[in-house]
Parts: sequence; structure tokens; C-alpha cells
Amino acid sequence: MNFLGIIPEISGNISQWGDFGISVMFQGIFWDIVAELDVSPYRTRQGEYCCSLCVDAYENGYAEEKPIYYSSRKELWIQHCYEPFLKWANDNLNSSHCLCLQEIEGGGITWAKIKTLEEAKKPRSVVGNL
Repeated sequence: MNFLGIIPEISGNISQWGDFGISVMFQGIFWDIVAELDVSPYRTRQGEYCCSLCVDAYENGYAEEKPIYYSSRKELWIQHCYEPFLKWANDNLNSSHCLCLQEIEGGGITWAKIKTLEEAKKPRSVVGNL
């Protein structure tokens, strides 16, 4: 999916599981993923829903915040993926940001980052303002 009013090099995808991925294609080449919001729905014995990735991260000491449990799978998707995506889009896909592309000399390794115009003082390639 493309974003209305945003340069066509940035596109989004929603998987069948509800994950969001925002990627960059430049001159027909996949460049990078600039945002990814994952969810792995899990239903507890009590009938609540949570993200099993968050539970695992918390239980293994990789996350400090306790996982949040929701009353429905829909609520999990809305609160865990859709609303954070909306915040990310509002914070990053606007005219005060630009898409910066970099590549290792000789090619083969590429990366992309959305930066504020101030942060993007010396990028190797700026596709354009968002």
C-alpha cells in the first residue's frame, strides 16, 4: 500500500496476522525496512489476548514493561499495532522529514532512514521531502 501525499518509494504492508511493515524501494530495488510493528496474538486460558512476543521478551528479561492483556484479539491489534503505527506515521511521514538512503560503495548493502530535515545534513542520497 502506498501513502497518499507521500513519496512512492515508501510503502506499507499489513500481513495476514496484523503486523505492519514499512519498506523502501528505490529505482526498483528493495532498500530497507524503516518501521516494523509485530504482533503475535496469544489467547490465555482466561480468554484474554496478549502478544506472545512481548510476554517472551518480558519473561526473558529483554523488556522491562509487563505485557498488556486485552479483552479481544481486535483490541490487541488496535492497541498493539494500529495505534502505534498511526503515531509512527504522524511523527515520521510529514514535511519536516526526509527519506535518506545510503549504500556501501560498490553496492550490495543498502539502508534507509527517515530523518528530520535537520538530522539529514549529509546523507548520501535524499529522495525527497515527505
